[in-house]
Amino acid sequence: MPIIKKPFSLSPLNDNPAVLSNSTDDIVITGGFSHKQGFPTIKFSIPPQPSMLEVASLKLVGQILVKQADGNGLVAKNGTTNEYNNGLKGGTANADAGLIEKIDNDMLPQTAINLSGWGGIQNVIDKVVIQSKKSLIELTSVNNYGGYVALTESHSNNADDYGLSPLTHSLSTGRDGGKLNRRLLTCATSTATAGMTSLSGGANDRMVGQFFSIPIKIDLLGKQDLFLDDDYLGGLLITLHLSSDSSVFCNRFSRAGANRTVANDMSALNYVLKNVKLEGKYLVPDQQDMASLQPMMNLDARLNLINDIHSSVNANSYTPQLQSVKSVSNVFLDNDQTNTFTKNQVNYRRPVGLKSYQQARNGLRFPYNYETFAKPNMDSVVENGTAGFGEKELQFPALAVGDAEIRKQFEASLLNGLEPYHSSSGIRTTNASIKEDIDDGAVGANDLKNDNTVIDCVGVGADYSMGIGMTQQFINQDYNLTLKSAVNTGNSLVSDLRNGKTAQNPLLEQSFLRYNAQFDTQNLVKVI
Repeated sequence: MPIIKKPFSLSPLNDNPAVLSNSTDDIVITGGFSHKQGFPTIKFSIPPQPSMLEVASLKLVGQILVKQADGNGLVAKNGTTNEYNNGLKGGTANADAGLIEKIDNDMLPQTAINLSGWGGIQNVIDKVVIQSKKSLIELTSVNNYGGYVALTESHSNNADDYGLSPLTHSLSTGRDGGKLNRRLLTCATSTATAGMTSLSGGANDRMVGQFFSIPIKIDLLGKQDLFLDDDYLGGLLITLHLSSDSSVFCNRFSRAGANRTVANDMSALNYVLKNVKLEGKYLVPDQQDMASLQPMMNLDARLNLINDIHSSVNANSYTPQLQSVKSVSNVFLDNDQTNTFTKNQVNYRRPVGLKSYQQARNGLRFPYNYETFAKPNMDSVVENGTAGFGEKELQFPALAVGDAEIRKQFEASLLNGLEPYHSSSGIRTTNASIKEDIDDGAVGANDLKNDNTVIDCVGVGADYSMGIGMTQQFINQDYNLTLKSAVNTGNSLVSDLRNGKTAQNPLLEQSFLRYNAQFDTQNLVKVI
């Protein structure tokens, strides 16, 4: 047992405080951490000392603000006539034209700006790098951090869960993003006229900005506490690379008519992080702890790889050069779904017109020695009669593709061969997402179509652990995925909005490989 636990709160080495100043009843934001208008990296130094870092307590905390093109902060105010408000119904004091709930050509930026439902604030982190302070050796690094955290979070929390800890800690809203996203902009103001100037600290009051508290979920900060003495890690240098604004925010709707384009376009907004700290606890070990300290530790690591899907029968391969692979999880994005506010970047949907796939190791089917079919699918004859039908023809469009086994395999790849205890992935979530996709008709001048807050979280996966901790060696060995779908077919049963329908815009395949690694905390050597 440790002798004592010592809490700590560390400011960034490259601290760039956000300065807020008054402007009538608004605030002007300068400084802070931001990919666009601030420092794009955050660096923390954990000093060497004869103590252990309690990784379970380590959190990144701070506040997030949304900054407009004119430099003013975007918040949900208490309003009077023709002013927007914090969700109050219209009446004598709150005219309907200013309601924050209203979705039309008068739609407010407070409604049009949206966080990704899976992951929330965690999507601000794109890459994490950890180095030893005694040698500056890179101990571990993770790319596409937000994308993977969002995926695993959606398979660990159901709709009720999202209303509790994910929402309060990281502003993750799950599938109810359209109802809860405005929490991002809730701010301490007492009146519409005085605004933030009425707070005791003025515009720089510590209550200005929405709070968050998120763990850093990477292998080295996983399960085992870290000894920081010079004979071991010698302290840590943690660098967080921030994501672009389009990886964090998206417009409320993917398509908007001519009269509503301006109201729906949020591409001029960007996030700013304020009062960022790294908080946790040091453990002071006793003699028994020191005697039992093992320099070798096991890591639950992951690797992100990228490929694309060009054709209706597509074969991709990876040679990851890893000793102990536990699983491979593949998710698919439209080619125009990244680096844009018009799409949600963590909306993980099925490949366009998915029919079947087979996974293999060196060309031999493994771990499933059969081709996995979606039954029914749009080409099914026995189920559908002589002519196939797609999602557009059904009142409940998710029934066009029978994907029960596909879901089970994907869930097992994320959860060590087990079924999820709580999950947001289900037929209801998929059906709602498909309904937005198949609404591919012409956009009228006053139309708003394809809600970006309605998202899915499915994919294709292979689990090698079998639920009992098994792994597979992929040194000079290939992982193969052969996927049959409607990509590049021009099939009329497929939504015109799905990018993979044509050859000019293939699907993007994001693959996450989970593997076991060992790390020597004295010699700073990682064996993968």
